[in-house]
Amino acid sequence: MQNRRRAPKEITATSEDQGLFKKDLGQFRVALVPHIKRSSRGDLVVRGYLDNTREVFVIFAGRRAKEALPIESRVKAMFVQASQAAAKAGRKPPEVNAIRLPIHVEGSWRSRFQRDVSGWDHRSFQLLASRWAFADADGMTNLGGRPPFS
Repeated sequence: MQNRRRAPKEITATSEDQGLFKKDLGQFRVALVPHIKRSSRGDLVVRGYLDNTREVFVIFAGRRAKEALPIESRVKAMFVQASQAAAKAGRKPPEVNAIRLPIHVEGSWRSRFQRDVSGWDHRSFQLLASRWAFADADGMTNLGGRPPFS
């Protein structure tokens, strides 16, 4: 298969945003959980819940991945604190889904289909984050990202 990706030095902020934000932007409240990974492109992928019920993946892509490091650090710190508190109390470690960081995200949706082992396609949703806000450990609002170039 032909690789159609541009070389990293050829990607501008405008071309990156045109590739990412193909649909209208919206404002969403998502609760992130400490289920974090990096894509093959280095994008930060964090699982979360929209309206505390619908599972989504929030993608901090391209140049925004570096700006999202405070989110990654905060979610990991919340997991460590909860695990240490459980260990001190002699309880089992907390469920990953029980640890949630509320965040306001401005971004656009894209859906993905993945085939399971039985051959059925399952649809999942990815929220491509453009801008975001969350409260840090001290309660201060932490802002990140920037509006996409058109």
